[in-house]
Amino acid sequence: MSGTQVGQEQGSPWWQAVAFVAAISVLVLRAPNMAAALGLLSLVIISHEFGHFIVALSQGMRVETFSLGFGPPLVKVDIRGTRYQIAPILVGGYMKPAGENPETDEQVAAAKPDEFMGRPWWSRALVALAGPLLNFCFPVLALFIVYSTLGRLDPQGPPLVQAVLASSGAAAAGVLPGDLVVKVNGEQINGITQLSGLVDSLSALDPSKPLQVDLLRAGKPLHLQVQASPDASGRYHMGVQVQASPPPFTTRLMAPSVMTPAEKAGFHAGDVVLSVDGVELHDGYAFSALFAKSAHDPVPVVVQRGGRTLTVTAAKKQPLSDEFDPALVGLLGLDFEPADAAQAAARERLGPLHALESAAVDTAALGLMVAVSVKEIFAGHASVRDSLGGPVAILRMASQQAERGWDNLVQLMCSISVMLGLVNLLPIPILDGFTVVLCAVEGLRGRPLRIRTQIAMQNVGLAVIGSIFAFTLVNDLLRWTGR
Repeated sequence: MSGTQVGQEQGSPWWQAVAFVAAISVLVLRAPNMAAALGLLSLVIISHEFGHFIVALSQGMRVETFSLGFGPPLVKVDIRGTRYQIAPILVGGYMKPAGENPETDEQVAAAKPDEFMGRPWWSRALVALAGPLLNFCFPVLALFIVYSTLGRLDPQGPPLVQAVLASSGAAAAGVLPGDLVVKVNGEQINGITQLSGLVDSLSALDPSKPLQVDLLRAGKPLHLQVQASPDASGRYHMGVQVQASPPPFTTRLMAPSVMTPAEKAGFHAGDVVLSVDGVELHDGYAFSALFAKSAHDPVPVVVQRGGRTLTVTAAKKQPLSDEFDPALVGLLGLDFEPADAAQAAARERLGPLHALESAAVDTAALGLMVAVSVKEIFAGHASVRDSLGGPVAILRMASQQAERGWDNLVQLMCSISVMLGLVNLLPIPILDGFTVVLCAVEGLRGRPLRIRTQIAMQNVGLAVIGSIFAFTLVNDLLRWTGR
């Protein structure tokens, strides 16, 4: 909503539309990862504008333009007083309600009921809040669709038995804590939810028939017959408490994530990590814990690169809040290649309610991580130069994640969506949060601030945002060139 229209109102010649379609086709064919990144980035931003748009209509406002992309329109159509258009600069878009930017106090006083300034202050505040709100809803919807259709990636492997309940079928069969549940009645188990559902459904079919359970105990296969029993609700259980088992990884690195301490430290894709501060590394999963427990700062990490053995050092203090366990969160942004590619690609398809719950929980976790990162920057605990990324860094990250797979790209888009929502709530002029503040002030005063005052504030905000954009763009280019 706060975006400014770019370009002229006249339509473009037909050949420009043809050239645009041709350019998009070439991008899709020659650089599909970049095309996917641009597409999903545009989806995140346009969903923000769609939130403004749909609430503006519900509040009786007339929307003059809803644009996918910036620049002179290539394709446009007028429907019920709103111009819908596609413009060539696809990373973004905007919606323009009528009367959004009055130039004088007289124009505010004369605003019509279907114009932005003609609506009550609370109505305008709702429109301003709708964009960030949809940014928070977007990840929930995206993850819900993925989890309930394709399934959720479950790289954790077979469930690990934590405890065995006394007088249960599992105890009678000889199941022990530390066992890995690999199969039930011949079906591969790829997650805790799948194990619980399969035990219940199979036992309900024939309660008297024991389950054929394949385990791994200390790396050796074991086959047991386990009799499940119902609880008070009638749901069948084996009588075990399980947790996700640590995933097996190799010690070979994937490409370090863009804009992370790993990239800055000089780790390369294909590096084989031999040791962390003198302790030999056998499984990439153990890297974070060894790094966090190191007595040295920076931490020496010995890697094999091609035919050479060299030491890469990385600072131990990373931009993470103390409320996070570094051994769990990870420190550098390193990803190790999985030991079992098939297991790493295993999916757990969730039912609608569980998919919605998991999507909401995962989105909340993303929001917490983003909020902590922003707090660390403002508190001065994290380097602004290392933490802020602009359009080049975002496109590099998105392209890299698209190369790793759609799941990675969707996760990144969800993080960017949450970040966009949080940033837009900041009370900085030209952002949605500042519009909400202006509306609240108007509600308290009984009249809006003078237009001259609002314009002065908007100019300050534009200068601040413009400076940040220029800084991040230059910073991205310097980082990309290794400076």
